[in-house]
Amino acid sequence: MCNDRIEGDRLPITHEFLSVMLGVRRPGVTVALQMLEGRGLIRSNRGEVIVRDRTGLITLANSSYGQPEAEYARLIGEQASP
Repeated sequence: MCNDRIEGDRLPITHEFLSVMLGVRRPGVTVALQMLEGRGLIRSNRGEVIVRDRTGLITLANSSYGQPEAEYARLIGEQASP
C-alpha cells in the first residue's frame, strides 16, 4: 500500500517504522522482510525497501490487498496521485 502512494519502487522506510505502523516487534519485521527478499519480491537496504516484483507481492497477499483499497475508494473516493 505504501508503494501505491509514492512514485517509483523505492520506499524510504525503516524496519522500526514498519514495526510501529503494523504494531509488531521489530525483529518480526526483519524476519518478514528477509523472507520476502529470499523470494525475490523485494530488496531491503538500510532505511529503504525496494519493490522488485509487485505482482508477486500482490499474489502472496492472497486477497488481503485490493479489496480494502476498493472499499476505501467506494466510501471515501479516489485519492489524487502524488
